[in-house]
Amino acid sequence: MKKLLAAFLILFFSAETYAQTVISVDESISKNSSKSLPLAIGASLLLPGMGQYYLGEETFVKAYIWTDVALWVATFGSYFFGERQIANARSYASRHAGIVNPPSSESFLNLMGDYRSRGGVDGENSNPDSDEDYNQAMLRRGHAIDKDYPFDESHSWNWGSSDNPETSHRMSHFRDIMRNYRISRIAFQVSIGALILNRVISVLDVMCIYRSTSSDLAASETKRLHVFPDFRPEGPGATLLLSF
Repeated sequence: MKKLLAAFLILFFSAETYAQTVISVDESISKNSSKSLPLAIGASLLLPGMGQYYLGEETFVKAYIWTDVALWVATFGSYFFGERQIANARSYASRHAGIVNPPSSESFLNLMGDYRSRGGVDGENSNPDSDEDYNQAMLRRGHAIDKDYPFDESHSWNWGSSDNPETSHRMSHFRDIMRNYRISRIAFQVSIGALILNRVISVLDVMCIYRSTSSDLAASETKRLHVFPDFRPEGPGATLLLSF
């Protein structure tokens, strides 16, 4: 019995002599504890990706930035393309519909594409479509002809007789210009929405990154202690792993 006790004590003190305590700390979970979350969020709102860069997470920074650049190009491009289409529509109507300095109102220009004239078409066939004359259409509805727009040179047009294929082609081309304008405005609105969405995603990403990389090790409530036996050529020992 004494020999067994002596052997146990020798083994215990031998293990104690060669035992090592290893504390493993993942520094990444506390690297942003001294940084400001509002500043990171503000940076991402200004330019998506900058909040991630501030927090030291650069994996998707370029993706956020280049996406934002592309969306800004699409936004400005669609806006100025739409403005160009409005200018083209006004110019085309002045040349081919006899209107003087037409307004840039989208609703009015669309109206010009819906009706062949404002006050009757010169040389029209004997049986014109009942909706070709805007003034007559307003009277049939029980409205004054100037209810929505004044009846003056800037609001009066005449594309010409429907018997002439060329005038019909001109009206069709004018409608195409206005359709391009509407498409550009849809693209503009989608681009604005995508810019906002890119910022929302970036901010949410920043909040997740900050939450996972700003833990206070001293106040951590998730510390765990693990002891593993460690057998080395020079003798037995133990490894202590403290995780947070």
